[in-house]
Amino acid sequence: MTDIELLTECKKGLSLPVDGTDFDGVLMQKIRVVKSFLKGAGVSETMLADDLAVGVIVLGVTDIWNLTGGETKFSPAFYVMANQLAYRSQVV
Repeated sequence: MTDIELLTECKKGLSLPVDGTDFDGVLMQKIRVVKSFLKGAGVSETMLADDLAVGVIVLGVTDIWNLTGGETKFSPAFYVMANQLAYRSQVV
């Protein structure tokens, strides 16, 4: 899935207008951060294309959407699913 497609999915997850562009810049930053976090956790490029990865990226962006400066707070669900992606990356 391309970053543009992920942007649309994140907008849906945050209940933002899909055709609105006001938050595209900040959402793309968060998409890149979450993808980079997942890669650093051992998720392969192949697994980043998996349907589960789309959900994990949307969840991660949603988790960090309203954080204040200096905070990083992913949900327990994000970590569980990220671990599954990392595990499955080792199997592939």
